[in-house]
Formats: sequence, C-alpha cells, structure tokens
Amino acid sequence: PELDELAGKIGAKWERLGCRLRIKQEVLDDIKTNADDKPKEMLLRWIDTTNSTTPYKQLYNALCHVRVGRNNLAKDFCCKEIT
Repeated sequence: PELDELAGKIGAKWERLGCRLRIKQEVLDDIKTNADDKPKEMLLRWIDTTNSTTPYKQLYNALCHVRVGRNNLAKDFCCKEIT
C-alpha cells in the first residue's frame, strides 16, 4: 500500500528514480513500453530485485538525489515513525 501511494506521487520522475535505484536500463525501457502504471511497476521491480539490507535508506537517497529532487516524498515515505 505504501509503494502504491508513493507511485502515485512520483509522476514523471519515475524513470530518473529507477536509475538512482540501480534498475537496469533495459528493465526501465520494458516498463516504459509495456506498463500501464509505470511508477508502480518500477517500484515493484525494484523491491523484488533489490538486495539492499536497507531498502528505505536506498529509496530515501534516490528520492533526494539532485536529478530526482523529491525530498518531500523521501521524508514522507522513508522517515515515518513506527507506532
């Protein structure tokens, strides 16, 4: 559910974010060609293939990268306090 909400807010920056998450270009090209919800598909492919032990930190850094510039989303989605 969180990734779905994030996907809805990424918008046109999905491909740049995918690059920062180290998704291969051929995978991004496949998403661009075939996926209806490109940001969501990119996030699902990333979460399914990442071997990061700290995926939220990786996502935070990618969202904050100067080429993505979505610091607000990084704080909203990666820094939530656990209650």
